[in-house]
Amino acid sequence: MAVVLFSIVLIINLVEALYLTIRIFKLKQADAPDRAYKQMIDRLAPFLIVSMVISIVFIIIALMVS
Repeated sequence: MAVVLFSIVLIINLVEALYLTIRIFKLKQADAPDRAYKQMIDRLAPFLIVSMVISIVFIIIALMVS
């Protein structure tokens, strides 16, 4: 059970990092101004916070189960 929860956390964080990397790469290719980066982070901040909280909860549950 703990391994499954750790795997879920890892997959969530991997997908999040991959998405951010792709978005930043596209902005760099478009030679976007700094304001575009700020808008992207402002839009994604709630999702990033929620995914971090979910990851922490899963890690705590996994540690309690194991």
